[in-house]
Amino acid sequence: MDPAAIDEAYRLEDDHWWYVGKRLLVAALLADVLGDPSLRLLDVGCGTGGVLAALKERTRIVGVDRSLRALGYSRRRGVAELACSEAHRLPFGRATFDGILLLDVLEHVVDDTLVLRDVRMLLAPGGFVLVSVPAFQFLWGTHDQTVGHVRRYRARALREALERSGFVVQRLTHTNVVAFPPAVVARAILGRLGLRRREGTDFQVHRPAVNRALIAAYRLEAAALRRIGRLPVGVSIAALATTTAP
Repeated sequence: MDPAAIDEAYRLEDDHWWYVGKRLLVAALLADVLGDPSLRLLDVGCGTGGVLAALKERTRIVGVDRSLRALGYSRRRGVAELACSEAHRLPFGRATFDGILLLDVLEHVVDDTLVLRDVRMLLAPGGFVLVSVPAFQFLWGTHDQTVGHVRRYRARALREALERSGFVVQRLTHTNVVAFPPAVVARAILGRLGLRRREGTDFQVHRPAVNRALIAAYRLEAAALRRIGRLPVGVSIAALATTTAP
């Protein structure tokens, strides 16, 4: 990932609607398990530590990332348990964790099955993995290139990757609904017409009132996830899956 993109993530992560929304959605998807303070979690690809910082007071969590730059930012957030590693060579023993987070990770690796199988070995019996990935290849743009994506996903492709790796998918849903309409316009329409030439990531800083409104929309989305469990469209896909017997 481009160092400038890492710096930008740290600068925006506390308050920007996208990152605040991400934490709201993670909390909604993990609502049934986060009440257990003894839960052992691993955040693979923890980046600059926003999710780690949000969860570290509620459960036991370890962060791992291949970027020393990103891990340095995580330490600034008061996260102590960190490791530097590639996602497919995680430096932990078998059955070490009860749950593993792969939030916006699989799209960065060529062989997603290899990563998922490695992750599965680290889970205790009955453990779970929460995966989120960007949705729809037709939304591919300069943002994906800047942050080092290899692909975007269809829901079916994510399910198949999890099942090939020995997981049972318990829940599969689109997320980031509020970002879908502008993404379609900006990337699938204007981008293909050559009318949008923005370089770098798509993380724009909006006026405070707009930022607050977007966060409010994410609160509604998180509530919908808790209530109905599945959303039909969005710029991301999330899956909660559990281990099967060896």
